[in-house]
Amino acid sequence: MPRQAKPINLHLLEGNKNRLTKEEIKQRKDAEESIQFKSDNITPPGWLSPEAKEIFTQLTNEFISNKILVNVDIHMLAWYADAYMDYINCTRIIEEEGLLVEYTNKAAETNKVAHPLFTKKKQSFEQMNKIAGEFGLSPAARAKLAMNLTPPEEKDKDNKFSDRV
Repeated sequence: MPRQAKPINLHLLEGNKNRLTKEEIKQRKDAEESIQFKSDNITPPGWLSPEAKEIFTQLTNEFISNKILVNVDIHMLAWYADAYMDYINCTRIIEEEGLLVEYTNKAAETNKVAHPLFTKKKQSFEQMNKIAGEFGLSPAARAKLAMNLTPPEEKDKDNKFSDRV
């Protein structure tokens, strides 16, 4: 699987490993700037549960103040909120029914097994974790976002080789 493309500013911060010329860098910057989306219609989709809509709204309020979220991000954020609520609901059911449940096999023998919702809970967590990384919902992901937002000119002040981009 190929690597994900990086914004040109991040590529430059990491040292221009591909040895892009100044003209190629300018073309990439122009192309990235031309792909700007609107952020005038950020509302939770109707299919979200009321609890998931609350999570969605809470997160969008944080993102809007930082000007990170745009209209095309709505569904990914909704998937995060939905997975979050799936995780919470699985946790509630497991707490009510217990960590182990009785299972009767084909031979009519009854055994105690781990609750089947553990699998769903793990899947929900993995989905949330992946989306959280995309939105900067962890300290490490925020550090990555901060690197992307730092203008290369500020970093170049301390670099005596910055003229060799």
